[in-house]
Amino acid sequence: MEASVVRFFENFDKDAYRIGSEDFIYSVKANPDVFIIDLRKAEDYEAEHISYARNIPWGMDLWAFIDRVPQSRPILVYSYNKEESFMATALLALAGYSVKGVDAGWEEIALLESAKPMMTKGRERFHQVPPPDISEEVRLAIKRFFEEMDLLKDSMMDRYTVYPEDALFMYENKEEDKIFLCIDSENADPPPYFEQSILIPFGPGMHLQFENLPPLFLLVYGSDPLEASFAVVWLRFFGYYGVLIQS
Repeated sequence: MEASVVRFFENFDKDAYRIGSEDFIYSVKANPDVFIIDLRKAEDYEAEHISYARNIPWGMDLWAFIDRVPQSRPILVYSYNKEESFMATALLALAGYSVKGVDAGWEEIALLESAKPMMTKGRERFHQVPPPDISEEVRLAIKRFFEEMDLLKDSMMDRYTVYPEDALFMYENKEEDKIFLCIDSENADPPPYFEQSILIPFGPGMHLQFENLPPLFLLVYGSDPLEASFAVVWLRFFGYYGVLIQS
């Protein structure tokens, strides 16, 4: 598993895994072959979603329904926030999908004038697709990712994310089971906990520094939400306790 993750990040191009909100709507209109995943809760999805989007709520459902996602089609993912979209993108990319996460949360997407004609209600049906070519090793890693996420349910680290104000609270209270991890090579506007952070710049080879990380919750932050989201997935696949501070 570790070798697969290392190979993936050796050729990592962050711009290949994100799409702006306006470009997302344009792609949905222009390309009928695109497969859209809405990661929000079922009740929110049914109330309103982008036409043709299938609902796979963020969590164990993504592992359970991954065989319903066609590997032969381009995948676009959106959620309540861009961080969840990017973490799902990282998981699907590691599973061999051609996928991009929308660089915006649902509220921002829904406000777009171009999106309004694309809104619909109810549910979109899944169709039978050829079985995806996903190694058992990757399947188990994704399952473990969500099993460990469920252990944090209803905590300040629910869904592998921490609000900035909660991160500051943890810092000020000197919570001993947590430490901060900055993935920026430079930080123009450092948070209060920057001086107490471990610094591991994002990029190929960053995993070589993981072995020195303590067995604590690693509160990950950086100036690029996509890089921070992918870093959390990378850490989790290597067996570390990565959690993302929302931007």
